[in-house]
Amino acid sequence: MEQAQAVIDHYFDLMGRDADFAECYSGDVTWLVADTEEVVQGPEEVRDYIMALHDRMADGHTNKLVVGADSAFLEGDCAATPTEPGDRTYYCVAYDIQDNLIVAMRCYGLGSRSTA
Repeated sequence: MEQAQAVIDHYFDLMGRDADFAECYSGDVTWLVADTEEVVQGPEEVRDYIMALHDRMADGHTNKLVVGADSAFLEGDCAATPTEPGDRTYYCVAYDIQDNLIVAMRCYGLGSRSTA
């Protein structure tokens, strides 16, 4: 679990510093949006997709991060739209980790829910 934790810590450290977090990905990394079955593959392609996704997310929160021996799971939420902050989108991202690299990610959306 220590190696997986180190990979995830490094990944989020790079992301938080606006550094190139694609170095944390394997050469054939995949990102799957489970709700739509959209797949993005490749380190630069996945990085660019995630950066564009974060640009569209307003008021994002990480609610929980759990790390296992070769995986991690992040629960989060964000404003469904910047103009309607009471509506939240809930999601979970599952990370598969091998050889100190992220090899696959799956994003599961729980839909929008009003908190107002």
